[in-house]
Amino acid sequence: MVLRMSKRLGIAFALSICGANVLADSSVIGQIYAPYVQPLEQEIEFVWVEEERGDGSPLPASRRSKLGYGRSIWSGVYTELAVSSIDTYDSDYDQIELEAIWQITEQGEFASDWGLLLEAETSFGRDGSEITAGVLNQRDVGRFSVITNAKLTYEWGDDVNTEFETALGIQGRYRWRRELEPTVELFMGQNASAVGPGATGIWSFGGGRQLRWNASFLKGLKTGFDYSVKLEFEYEFF
Repeated sequence: MVLRMSKRLGIAFALSICGANVLADSSVIGQIYAPYVQPLEQEIEFVWVEEERGDGSPLPASRRSKLGYGRSIWSGVYTELAVSSIDTYDSDYDQIELEAIWQITEQGEFASDWGLLLEAETSFGRDGSEITAGVLNQRDVGRFSVITNAKLTYEWGDDVNTEFETALGIQGRYRWRRELEPTVELFMGQNASAVGPGATGIWSFGGGRQLRWNASFLKGLKTGFDYSVKLEFEYEFF
């Protein structure tokens, strides 16, 4: 039953992207989450995203950095607390974010694996907060993997539009070798759509320690969005 509900929610979120026409206040370019939680996992995470905008864009160019610490608190549930700094041409502000991932299905139990994402975020330096719910899915076919994140966000505050926003992120991955896997990422939202190549991998250091990395260059698909560069590093230990 949970699996059927997850499928319906994912389809509903994806369809809502196509029909939405409200103004969004934040970018959809960000992390793409796999629906897995490792027992006893701890993680220090750093994410950096730079977006270049042109004439006609409803959002300014920006540079965003995020630093977070997370850990699995019990079987199948991971939580993280993170702070972010956002620098745009017309404003600078910080954010604090609490995130949780719930792994719904066991890996390999069904044709694809499912999870849920919950986020709560508030800003300092501007009046704006948001809550997000997302459906996470990964499907493996041979040496290829496709991860899909469908999100619904409610945003409110004096300095942002009070509204619902939808976003879709997809990563296709070829599992060439553990240290290096070529990827293609696609992001879709109200005011930002982009696609581009990238790479990811895991470097192991022994003793239950490893570094996950992800890098991508995304070309904008809508007027005013030139490109985005994204770097992610996750140091995991058990």
